[in-house]
Amino acid sequence: MTTPIPFPADQPAHSLDYWLSFELARVSPATAPSRLRQLADAQGSLAAAWSSAIAAGPVFILAGGTVSLMSNKPVWMLTLGPLGAGLFVLGVFSWKRVRATLPNTERLLISRGPGSARGGIMMVSALAAILGGILAPALPGISARGAASLAGVICIYLITVALLAACILVPSVVMGRARQSFRRRIRANPDLRKAVEDDLASWRDPYGNASYGPL
Repeated sequence: MTTPIPFPADQPAHSLDYWLSFELARVSPATAPSRLRQLADAQGSLAAAWSSAIAAGPVFILAGGTVSLMSNKPVWMLTLGPLGAGLFVLGVFSWKRVRATLPNTERLLISRGPGSARGGIMMVSALAAILGGILAPALPGISARGAASLAGVICIYLITVALLAACILVPSVVMGRARQSFRRRIRANPDLRKAVEDDLASWRDPYGNASYGPL
C-alpha cells in the first residue's frame, strides 16, 4: 500500500492569483485585514509621500518664476527653481523605486491626510475657502493700490491653493487607489510578483491565523 505524501507545512494553501482575484476582494469587507492589504497600504503610503514631492516641484518652480517676474528680482527663481526641480527629480526616482519593491511593514507608517480623492478634494476646497475668506475683506484696499498689487495677491492665493493640492489632494488620490494599483503592478511587473510570491511562501501571521489575502 502506497503511503500518502504529507502536504508540506510551508506550502501556501492558495496561490497568489487566488488572493488577487477581484471576486474574493468584493466579498471581503474593505476593513478586513490581510497581508496583501498591509503590503498595498504600506506601499501606497510611501508612494503617496513621494507623489506629493513630484507635484510640489513644479509649484515651487512656478512660484519662483511668478514672484521673480512681479518683483523683478531673479533671486526667487534662482532659489525656488532648482529646489522645485530637485524635489521633482527625487520624487520621481523614489516613487518608481517604492512601487517596484515590497515595503518594510515592520516600520510604523502614519498618514494623517485623507485616504481618498473625495476626501482630498473636500479638504483642499475647505482650506481654499477659508484662505479666500481671510483675504476677501482686504481685497478692496489692495485693489486701491493698483491692478499690479491685486494681481500679485491673486497669484499668491492660486499658488497656495496649488501647493495645497500637491500636498493633500495628490497623495490622497494615490492612497485611495493603492490596492488597485498594487494588484495591477503585481500582474505587470515580474520582479514585484516574484517578491510577493516569496513573501506568500514564507509569511505567517505572528498574532493569529489570518489569511494572506484578499486584496
